[in-house]
Amino acid sequence: MEHLTAEQLASLRTRIEAERDELRRRLALHESEARAADEERDEQDLAAREQERTNAVMVAGRERGRLRALEAALSRMREGSYGICEETDEEIPFGRLQAEPTARYTVEGLEQLERDGRSPELEPESPGAY
Repeated sequence: MEHLTAEQLASLRTRIEAERDELRRRLALHESEARAADEERDEQDLAAREQERTNAVMVAGRERGRLRALEAALSRMREGSYGICEETDEEIPFGRLQAEPTARYTVEGLEQLERDGRSPELEPESPGAY
């Protein structure tokens, strides 16, 4: 993290925390909506509600994955390993972190993983993070 200024790190932390808080809010909303839908028992709307529920479950799953990535990034900040590539141990450039604050790899690290036939674990990075 030494390659990041205090201002850069604070800016990234603020963005990550804001996105984390928004995702937590949305997930809580999804859960309360699902409970309310379970309480409604109108047979005519059953199929429509089931489709909505299926879509909501998929969205919530993606949001939970993103939330894990955000929380992992905050954890790396606390540990002092944020902004260091997990594959090459090289510094991840600030521009890349600005584009994707949860980035765990440099572009070179991702290319190395690909060449080796491996893929990044768990927290996916957004496609625009390169």
